[in-house]
Amino acid sequence: MQRFRDRDHASLYQDVLMSPGYTTPDPFCATGPQCTYHYPWHQYRADTDCIWLAIEYHPYPAHCAPSP
Repeated sequence: MQRFRDRDHASLYQDVLMSPGYTTPDPFCATGPQCTYHYPWHQYRADTDCIWLAIEYHPYPAHCAPSP
């Protein structure tokens, strides 16, 4: 996965090698003020043919929880 500071390939700041079974404890998205998620500009690239499956989980911020 390649991460960019802006929507410009010249702003590449990180190239993450994602081998089979790769997981990370670092959240990649940020929670916005209206309880929306924001993902920085990124792209995935493979050296061989592949099928991607991204499974993500996000903690539900307390201020976003519905009232009982």
